[in-house]
Amino acid sequence: MRWVGNGSHLWRVRVDLFAEDAGGARVAAAHQALQRQLTSADAAETPGDVAADQGLGVEGRPVVGLLFWVRADEVGLAARAAVETARRAGTDSGVGTELYDVVVIPSAAVAQPTDPK
Repeated sequence: MRWVGNGSHLWRVRVDLFAEDAGGARVAAAHQALQRQLTSADAAETPGDVAADQGLGVEGRPVVGLLFWVRADEVGLAARAAVETARRAGTDSGVGTELYDVVVIPSAAVAQPTDPK
């Protein structure tokens, strides 16, 4: 598993940043920039731990979404770390830093592949 931050709780976060355009290359670049910022507990990375995608915001503007884990003691600190991390990845990848949306979910509420169906 890969994450950013320090703290006693694990949070699943998604941060969407407005993008200049809908160019697909920005998604791959943002994903790589995000991965460079994350800590890894072990060599085995779980599929889906870190992801990036693109779409359109409600205003019809292109957005790039970044999905990853954050360690923090409370939800506000998790949100702050998530936004700061995503904005650094946005800067490094050329996506930009303009925030569209952020979602923070406690790890216990995140569906896992091993959960009963």
